Amino acid sequence: MLPSIVPLTLRARTRSFRSLGEALRGDVGRAIAMAGGGAIGFAVVEYGLTLASYAGATRWASRLGLVALTATLALWLWWLLAAGTAAVLVAVRLVRARFDPGQARAPGWLYPPPPIAAGDARPGVAWLWATVVTALVSIAVVQRIAATAIVQFKEPQLTAALIAGACAAWLAAAVVLHRVLAIAARVAAAGLAPVLGPVNPVGRWRAAGVALAGLVAAGLAASWLALPQSRSVLPVRLMVSGGVIALGMGLGALRHARRLSAAPRPATRARRRPALALAGAALVVTTATLVWFGADLETKYIAITASPALDKLIGVVRAANDLDGDGFGSLLGEGDCAPLDPAIHPGAIDRPDNGIDENCDGHDFSLRDARAASASDRQVPERFRNDWNVLLLTIDDLRYDHTTFGGYADGPKHRDTTPRLAELAKRSVSFAFTNAPSAGTMASIPAILTSKYFHSGIALDESPRPPGTPPGILPENTTLPEIMKRKAYATGVVSSHVWWNHWGLEQGVDDYDNSIAPTDDPFRVAADRVTDHVLAWVSRHQAGRWFMWAHYIDPHGRYVAHPDVVDYGASEPDLYDAEIRWTDQEVGRLLAELSRLPSYARTIIIITSDHGDSMGEHTVPLGTHGTALYRELQHVPMIFYIPDNRPRVVHGAVTNLDIVPTVAALCGIDVHDLAFEGRSLVPQLFYGAEDRDRIVFAETNAPQKERAAISERWKLIYYFGSNLYELYDLAIDPWEHTNLAPQHPPAFATMKQALEDWMDRVMFVRDPTFNQAFRQISDVVLAAAPHPEVATVDQAIDGIAILGIGTADGRPITPGAKVDVHVYFHVDRPTTTGYRFQLAAWPIDRRAPAEPAAAAITRSPLRATAGGAFATDRWKPGDHVRERFTLTIPADWRGDAVGIGLVAEDPAGTARHPTGATLAIDPNIAVLGTLPLAASGSSPAPHP
Repeated sequence: MLPSIVPLTLRARTRSFRSLGEALRGDVGRAIAMAGGGAIGFAVVEYGLTLASYAGATRWASRLGLVALTATLALWLWWLLAAGTAAVLVAVRLVRARFDPGQARAPGWLYPPPPIAAGDARPGVAWLWATVVTALVSIAVVQRIAATAIVQFKEPQLTAALIAGACAAWLAAAVVLHRVLAIAARVAAAGLAPVLGPVNPVGRWRAAGVALAGLVAAGLAASWLALPQSRSVLPVRLMVSGGVIALGMGLGALRHARRLSAAPRPATRARRRPALALAGAALVVTTATLVWFGADLETKYIAITASPALDKLIGVVRAANDLDGDGFGSLLGEGDCAPLDPAIHPGAIDRPDNGIDENCDGHDFSLRDARAASASDRQVPERFRNDWNVLLLTIDDLRYDHTTFGGYADGPKHRDTTPRLAELAKRSVSFAFTNAPSAGTMASIPAILTSKYFHSGIALDESPRPPGTPPGILPENTTLPEIMKRKAYATGVVSSHVWWNHWGLEQGVDDYDNSIAPTDDPFRVAADRVTDHVLAWVSRHQAGRWFMWAHYIDPHGRYVAHPDVVDYGASEPDLYDAEIRWTDQEVGRLLAELSRLPSYARTIIIITSDHGDSMGEHTVPLGTHGTALYRELQHVPMIFYIPDNRPRVVHGAVTNLDIVPTVAALCGIDVHDLAFEGRSLVPQLFYGAEDRDRIVFAETNAPQKERAAISERWKLIYYFGSNLYELYDLAIDPWEHTNLAPQHPPAFATMKQALEDWMDRVMFVRDPTFNQAFRQISDVVLAAAPHPEVATVDQAIDGIAILGIGTADGRPITPGAKVDVHVYFHVDRPTTTGYRFQLAAWPIDRRAPAEPAAAAITRSPLRATAGGAFATDRWKPGDHVRERFTLTIPADWRGDAVGIGLVAEDPAGTARHPTGATLAIDPNIAVLGTLPLAASGSSPAPHP
């Protein structure tokens, strides 16, 4: 190809223009040809890439509509490229004519190089390579200098001065380096020119361009693979589109050069007719697309969600016809009903009863219906009984206090992390003290979707699963999408984490999309794709009612930098805030596009989070969650945007378990057959009611069982394993550092009673299907009366009879071995004390029975039953309970039996005296009986 091009371009360069005017017209023609090549190449490639990238199936009508939309947008691109390129070429020509009149009619463009022989090299190419290498070395050196200064010196002014001085010193060295590299490059170019000729990368411009493009592509590929953090700042699709446009413009320039080299042809009427016909057809297609074809929502959102370049061109069209600057145009179906009034557009707030339809939904909002509802009526007001669409967004790991509307912008760091969410909150009902049901995703997400606590109310598939994946959610549960199907809603889910692949949350979902996260990738950047997939799905469901739940994973660790969005710093808290800002940007983009859809006026938007994250406030490690119930892990945002509803901030403790019953009430769905742990928030949403005394609850089982009761004023945390309480006064100690439980203030009893009542209802209910806690203690609570190997006679502790003892396998105990000893109980009457038990064992020689010495007694650790999950104060009359104790028998024990005893201590550490026999040396040890001891060194015989 090159041999045919070079003579062609040489011929074109040999013919000068006859006048400056002709030269300028030639430059404009070249710009038009270049823009045409770029636009045509862009349209062809972008159409195929867009269809391949779109999330979901497409109709043939939408594919044809996309052809028209892509062609129309490519035509807009052609206008932009032609105007911009022509302006540059004409400006350069005029400047050249001003300073060098002899070059005014020169052929080519910019500064055309003189003809070159096959074995020669362009000297400017060597200078280019010297500049590139010097720039790369300078970046590396300055980066290292800056990093060293920042690490070594903490004083900002000193650090800045050192960096500035080092950079100035390097600048002088860089000049010398550039000259040395330029000389070396010219030598290399001269040496390679006879061998490589026109493909010499250090001697020919085109070869150098190809080589530079290859180096850039290789660097980007290496960064993409080796540095996953860089993926958020690599606009790969836009770079591909830019490369295609550049290549097309180059081909257009060659095409124009070929035409100039040919003999000029006179402009005849016959030659003008095809051009006029083509222009007319383009005008018709463009007009029809802007008014009709491009207004088809599926077609438009294929382009918006699957092509960054087409999305930006749609933005150009919007800006061109947004005459009032309100962000909404009238073309492509955007429906600005007042194109010259910036206060009226589809995203505006409709002021009630003013006779003006500010939000272009076809009517003026009125408060008359809302006023007609009495304060005692807590049903959805008649005015708001609508066929609502529902968009539920859960943002992983989002702390309330790190949001703009949560006070972060006014705090010490003054960080505006969520400007888009803050805008929505100003138009919504925002809850100031929402508490997550748990401190981790595994427990919180299913709880939010069912309004049931994960450990106490959700049916789980606890069969073996791949490591690192949560228990499956069984079909016995009723999820929010299933509730929406009761009223024939179209339901969709878009997620971005590998857990969603086999979790069981697809119940009731028509379109379940977790294609963003087929595998686990802690560095995945997903918020932009979540927004694209949601918009694609919603645009396809404008004809009927729809429910969409989308989960944004990005604020979840590991945190990834987003320097193209914001750069707060390199520490973990800084990166966490940057992840929030990045997610807010993409949620904001979603909300902006939704406001342009016809269904926006009847769409409820709910935004919340599954939990927060630790920034080192307590003993929880930085950047982790799930292991504690402190405020930084529990306090999350919750926003309800309901069109035309009065915005307000609601105080008082609530939980995002309230979402399910609230959505059911808003959408008029009958759920009388279901029970929820949350409650409807209709009184808060429409009537301004605040329940400042409400107590909500939270739970976690990792790494130990904890339960919490939370009101607006107080928080009580209970640790099962240690039987300890923490009580915090949130009014004076909002970040929970001073434990008031040892002082037993009056609130302690109130909060403790509320916590116990809640645990009685959800944790200790004996439902083997819907209660994980009960399933976990099924080995403890026996279905029938046991038959112990050795019966205990007349032994009881506080109304709990001890029936007998045994071993796990019924075999004699072997010295030096670990043995499981079972103790069997029967509850005659309940106790209010949560006892901790300790098993005691000692060797016995029946031929010479004697009291054991204190040193000969082996004891197990004191512990509550089932790790505190089923302590004795939860046992009910008639229960048969089996406790398992593990003991390691000393290898030096001799005799033929092992005596077994039991100690029971209350929470204060006081032993409870049994009713039967005890050891003389320790009357707190209740004697339960003896088990056979195998002879040392012999294999144990079966116990009869």
